[in-house]
Amino acid sequence: MRKVSPKFARSTGIRSNRGVALILVLTTIAILTSIGVDFSYSTRVSLRLAETARDEMRAYYLARSAVNLSRLLLHFQKQVDGLGGQLTAGLQTALGGNGGSPAITPKPLPSPGGMSSGAGGAGAASLGIRLWEILPIDSNAMGAVLTGATSIPGADSAAATEKEAPAPPPPGGAPVVEHSFGAFDGSYHAKVVDENSRINVVGLNGLTGSPLSSLIQLRAMMADPKYDFIFDDEDANHDRVRRDDVILAMKDWIDIDETASGLDPTNTSNPFVNAFSDENSAYDRYTPRYKAKNANFDSLDELYMVRGVNDRFMAAFGDRLTIWPDVNSHLNINTNDPMQMITNILTAAKNPNDPSLRDPRLLQTILQEIQLRKMFSFFGMSAQDFVSVLQANGIQLNPRIDPKINGDPGSMFGSTSDTFRITATGKVGRVEKTVTAVIRYDDLLGKLLYWKEE
Repeated sequence: MRKVSPKFARSTGIRSNRGVALILVLTTIAILTSIGVDFSYSTRVSLRLAETARDEMRAYYLARSAVNLSRLLLHFQKQVDGLGGQLTAGLQTALGGNGGSPAITPKPLPSPGGMSSGAGGAGAASLGIRLWEILPIDSNAMGAVLTGATSIPGADSAAATEKEAPAPPPPGGAPVVEHSFGAFDGSYHAKVVDENSRINVVGLNGLTGSPLSSLIQLRAMMADPKYDFIFDDEDANHDRVRRDDVILAMKDWIDIDETASGLDPTNTSNPFVNAFSDENSAYDRYTPRYKAKNANFDSLDELYMVRGVNDRFMAAFGDRLTIWPDVNSHLNINTNDPMQMITNILTAAKNPNDPSLRDPRLLQTILQEIQLRKMFSFFGMSAQDFVSVLQANGIQLNPRIDPKINGDPGSMFGSTSDTFRITATGKVGRVEKTVTAVIRYDDLLGKLLYWKEE
């Protein structure tokens, strides 16, 4: 075959095929590179997603572990409360029969629910020990306690000797597996809150004196003039609601009728009466419209549905409200929250709007005396002790609880708790899971009333 010269090829229009292979190779390399990069990226993303899912699962079960440890701790707390009641009755019996000394009426023992079986639990039925405030539910602290992470003389040499001579396997031939507590990735922490030390909104629909107690407590909580801005301005629904209107709306939300409630100040047992309007008239003006539930709250967030309860209201009072204790339970005065302690003082006062109760020096003096009384009282602080501190500082008491006029402090206050909220957080790497549980004392580890996973 004759070779064609390049000059002849150019003149005749014949093109050379040299360089096509190079273009094909470069194109193939570019395509394979893009495919490889995409595959590598997808692999890394899938790996990160799998690691995140794994850490979420670990964090969730660590949070559940914290909840279970908290429930175990509260089970011991119930036993401590019962022991305190038995010791109180035993000491009073011994003192009553000592050489003709006047007998002392034993204070009632705690019921299985944790509340005193007497008049509202007025007597101190516990040792004044709050285990959930003393013992931390934390993985680091629990690991240090349960693994015995303390050094003692000779322990290192003994441990080295044990490592040199490991224990022989059991007769079956199965290897011995040793696991130490805390040998896991991540951490957990739990916080326990005493719900009986908060104002029970559900008590507005209770029996006997619970509605009046809840009304007095809520009024005292909102009485401070610094909260006027919450009730003077319109909310997002263009509704301006007064203090008592919010309380009435809470009552109408949980009662079983559809008639708006009113207040009867002359009724000393149940101040709520049926008025003549529709309890849903305000909600009919909202967008979207809805009706009152006419049943108990399912969660504290449901309060946002009630007329007058908005972000400003919950920011000011949300941490002092509860819906979980029994409808007829009493407010536990053994709280360490200064704001709630001030609310308790205003609740016990004859006039919560008394200007003398705004004196910070007086309030600070009362708070210090209450803390000292709780600190140096072996059997805890009772409702009578709380009232006596207020009397010693010249506070005029509500006639309902004033012992001078045959009032009973136990009709409004208590000294024990049986309902608790547990907020547990598990953390693995950068992943955190939070579990919220509310339990009430029973014969086991507590009856579960509420469970929320975040």
